[in-house]
Amino acid sequence: MRVNPILDWNYEDVWAFLLHFKTPYCALYDAGYTSVGHRDNTLPNSALRKEDGCYSPAYMLKDGTLERHGRK
Repeated sequence: MRVNPILDWNYEDVWAFLLHFKTPYCALYDAGYTSVGHRDNTLPNSALRKEDGCYSPAYMLKDGTLERHGRK
């Protein structure tokens, strides 16, 4: 699902909406992915990597400008 481009929402706004209204979303976002493309060019976002090697969910990303850091 894409947010209508007429809305001037940033990364944090989208996640606030999704979480507030309990909107279903792809489970990959809970595994640390912030930008999902093709399986050949998408990795978990390194900005969400924890010390134990696991990843925080996408909505925990502090800096929305890092959204694409999981893409090659």
